[in-house]
Amino acid sequence: MTDLSDLTIAEASRLLEKREVTAVELLEAHLTRIVTTEPALNSYVVVLVDTARAEAEASDARVVDGGRLGPLDGIPIAVKDLYDIAGVVTTGGTGAYRSRVAAEDSTAVRRLRSAGAVFLGKTNTHELAFGGTTNNIHYGATHNPWNLERVPGGSSGGSGSALAARQALGALGTDTGGSIRIPAAFCGVTGHKPTYGLVGRTGITPLSHTLDHAGPMARTAEDCALLLDVLTGYDEHDLDSIARPAVDFTAGLEDGVGGLRFAIIPSMLKDAVPAVEANFLAAVDVLRSLGATVIEVEPMEDHPDWRAALTGLISVECYSYHQALMEEPSQIGPAVRSRIAQAFDRTAWDYARGLDVRKLAERHFEAVLREHHLAGYLAPTSPITAPPIDPDQERDQAPPTIFVNTTVFDMTHQPSISVPCGFDAEGLPTGLMISGALWDDATVLSAAHAFQGATDWHTKAPALPDGD
Repeated sequence: MTDLSDLTIAEASRLLEKREVTAVELLEAHLTRIVTTEPALNSYVVVLVDTARAEAEASDARVVDGGRLGPLDGIPIAVKDLYDIAGVVTTGGTGAYRSRVAAEDSTAVRRLRSAGAVFLGKTNTHELAFGGTTNNIHYGATHNPWNLERVPGGSSGGSGSALAARQALGALGTDTGGSIRIPAAFCGVTGHKPTYGLVGRTGITPLSHTLDHAGPMARTAEDCALLLDVLTGYDEHDLDSIARPAVDFTAGLEDGVGGLRFAIIPSMLKDAVPAVEANFLAAVDVLRSLGATVIEVEPMEDHPDWRAALTGLISVECYSYHQALMEEPSQIGPAVRSRIAQAFDRTAWDYARGLDVRKLAERHFEAVLREHHLAGYLAPTSPITAPPIDPDQERDQAPPTIFVNTTVFDMTHQPSISVPCGFDAEGLPTGLMISGALWDDATVLSAAHAFQGATDWHTKAPALPDGD
């Protein structure tokens, strides 16, 4: 049998349903994988061994009684350390919160728990989710499983690293400027940023209420769809949650891309290194071979201030939430403190204008889709591959291009997924980003699934040391 840690969620779920594998066996395979690989990676800040075993045993008991709760029952899931799990510390990646124990589950964790998921632990994150490297000054840098001297991306770097290293079958991430999709691209896994308001954010340490998206990460688009089926739903305590009719995101996965129209955004190629561009264009050819029509459309040209507006919104809203920490110099690392302090240079007019710019971006990108009869936009997830880990943790400067392609789809609130589409000459993964219309997460997921049905990049696994 295939190593249990190498299964997808869908594969593992079928084995659990047939009783060919138990949830305890599946969990133990992942705990073993964590023990052997974690010293090299630092994906997790805490592993919940005892509670995970109890959850797996409960899942097996439900199977025996014929009451399995669904496809996620017994599936080992990693949780980014911004999400509350009742009785567990939520550090938010900062030293100031290293003793902050959650009283209740976050909405996303509660939904997964009700579906029978097994929680492996909390994954490392960039401090307060405000950065793209997961080079955390308080809890240590997380390493990319494909090259231990490279970053996994951020801020959901621990989740990306854990998935690539087969330390988990699925994971939770958050995305404010690309923090689900960048780690997915750099680590060679799949990450879906849902439509804003689709997944409730109660119990998640916020960075920017205007831009924060909560969503799934896994190795395949199918697995992300399985997770999204459970994660979606109205959250009465999230003021931006929107009640929508229930959607089965797995139901249309096999619809394919035949007859659909997509647009390459040329400006999102101008910063791409050669390998990233080559792999992206090859991925576009795959979609064409599957029946998609691909044209070029440039929706960015008249709006150069969108990314500046995003930076302003994040700094102001982050400061509004973490103001008390900013008053204690020792509570936040220098690099993140400097980013938050940019709020002091923003006027009320700047902030109000940023809100307007975000709305204009959303309206414009939606209008372009309608005008050209498009199902979505195509671009490299990031124009670069994973950069080296900066040994100076107080500086922690990611290349400015790291988020250049992902940020706009946080501004537009549209669904956006990153799937693996190849490697560069150094063996580092690259990502294909597919973004679609508001609330059309189903088409984005089915297009990604079609691409993965015709390629095998998502099946590749890094070679890792067996421990100390």
